[in-house]
Amino acid sequence: MVSLDKIFDKYNLDGILISNNFNVKYVSGYSADYCFVLITKKSCYYFTDGRFLIEANRDLESCFKVVEITALSAEEIICKTIKDNKLKKIGFDSDLSYCDYVFVTKKLLKACKMFDITNDLLQMRAIKSDREIEYITKAQRIAEKSLEQVKVLIKEGMTELELCAKLEYFMKINGSLKPSFDTIVAFGENSAIAHAKPSDRKLKVGDIILIDFGATYNGYCSDMTRTFVFGSVSEEIEKLYNMVLGANEIAISSMRSGIPPREVDRVARNYLDLYRMSSYFNHSLGHGVGLEIHEYPTLSSRVMTDDRLQDGMVVTIEPGIYIEGLCGIRIEDMIVVKGANAINLTTSNKNLEIINN
Repeated sequence: MVSLDKIFDKYNLDGILISNNFNVKYVSGYSADYCFVLITKKSCYYFTDGRFLIEANRDLESCFKVVEITALSAEEIICKTIKDNKLKKIGFDSDLSYCDYVFVTKKLLKACKMFDITNDLLQMRAIKSDREIEYITKAQRIAEKSLEQVKVLIKEGMTELELCAKLEYFMKINGSLKPSFDTIVAFGENSAIAHAKPSDRKLKVGDIILIDFGATYNGYCSDMTRTFVFGSVSEEIEKLYNMVLGANEIAISSMRSGIPPREVDRVARNYLDLYRMSSYFNHSLGHGVGLEIHEYPTLSSRVMTDDRLQDGMVVTIEPGIYIEGLCGIRIEDMIVVKGANAINLTTSNKNLEIINN
């Protein structure tokens, strides 16, 4: 179980009530579709309905007392538990449904003083433990293995949807419960759409193939992008590819604990500026990865805060160039920050690869 002592001490809390599923997973190790966690200095309660009792009792640590609730009884039971434990100062995460918001603001605020600890939890989650990094790495290995298996099946005339389905099939049989986000497969001119949706567009010789995807392992996500060329490559595409590769590599080499995330973004943009191509890079350089595919921090020159990269953060580095009507090229790796080093969890080849099947 994750220690929340720092949050307890910061706000002098008696208890913490958590409803966001990702936060529940983080603090307890298990998240049902409908659940709440209440943690006091002496006890831990896990509230869920009858659909999830077997899993909760099986998967939670013994320190958690599992309490059955329904949508109708949840407020009454949680309020009674708070009253029985004589809790007066409670922290809560603010990612609430409207019903839960009404519960917190109309019911709990009458009896307790409430403190929003959402940002505290997000910043805690940003620093991954060795075990969390192990889970993310396993998810990444599943993704990489699946990519190698599907590459040999790529052929002229197959559609983006077909390639997407085959890749997700391999990820599942290799151990991923589900993709970590909606897989992006884009051919040719469609690759210029940064978040393209797979379509019935058929693969032709000379096409770019952009694949942005991720697997999951024990709830933790991976994220990577690789861009290939099918059959033959033009000199123009090769030059563009090497620009993006250079931006990827120089950004990774600049990473270290203590640097503002926005500065890593600027390094990549300044590199592309050497070729007057930074205007074709239309998204942030990267983001945190963990239980969610997009987590704190954001690596963007538009985020003007005093935040710093810290040891244990897992972030993506994903520069790209997108030229309407021609192509999009993105190369994305997942990086662990560790002191003056940037440990790359992504081992797939990222030099330009021409697929000839």
